[in-house]
Amino acid sequence: MLFSKKEKIKVLINENDRSRFEYMLEQFQYIISSIEADPIEFMPDKKNFFCLITVGKSNQLEMVIEILKLNGFEISTNDKKIQQILEKINQKYLEELAEFAKNVEIKKRANKTHPSLDKLIIEGNYQELARIAKDVTYSPETIQKARAGLSRAVTNTIIKTIENVSKYRISVDKGIEKLLDIATDNDLKFLKQHELMLQAANVAFELCLKNNESITNLIRISNLKNVDIIINLKAAAKFSEIALADEEKYQNQIKQATKELNIRWLTNLVEPFRDKLSDEENQNIDKLIEHIKSYFN
Repeated sequence: MLFSKKEKIKVLINENDRSRFEYMLEQFQYIISSIEADPIEFMPDKKNFFCLITVGKSNQLEMVIEILKLNGFEISTNDKKIQQILEKINQKYLEELAEFAKNVEIKKRANKTHPSLDKLIIEGNYQELARIAKDVTYSPETIQKARAGLSRAVTNTIIKTIENVSKYRISVDKGIEKLLDIATDNDLKFLKQHELMLQAANVAFELCLKNNESITNLIRISNLKNVDIIINLKAAAKFSEIALADEEKYQNQIKQATKELNIRWLTNLVEPFRDKLSDEENQNIDKLIEHIKSYFN
């Protein structure tokens, strides 16, 4: 889905969630320099609030909406494009949860519970939640709650990672590594949390753009063998989008890409997944392939 113009998101904010929303908005503004936010205003009830956020690129728009939704914020819109994104988000998580619940074999499980699931979710401890979700000694209710809390826990970790980088507690490269840990987590893969893993990768892509050196991480991600193929392709598309838009600035990074990217592998990789990528991403991958080929002609 491509967007020819900037899109506005109207976020509804409960009175008790204003500070949490402001914190999340601050992290969004760090990784997406073009994001715009109007001042937070009162709703007609003079109790709750709303805020209009403006985002330009389609992949960034979906990322912002998904993280807000998974953290309990309501999006109000009459825009059919945004409604489609919301429906897509609701559908994919409900379907995954329903499928998981359907496969719970109650007879095999004991009645063990966990007293701190809510704390694990708030802290972003998705690793422990994933472990509980796989442990047959827990009750079905505990397992389902742990499974349902994974999305919130992962997005909490993503937001905290952005904050740690933006406030210089950790380097950009360490932040990217933290996000790639999510994108390559075997327990999340086992639990079919592909969308959450991709979400972490998308934020890693944005962090890669924070300085000239970090963009080389996109080359490395393109070559990773233990991630969803879509992550490989999206990393290559993002590298192409940035580096080839300013070849003089990124000449060293482009030279590195010509040495490290396996163009034959990338060409074969992209064909079965064209429909999973946007038109812009497909064009950027093709442009990168042709550009690197030209070095050897």
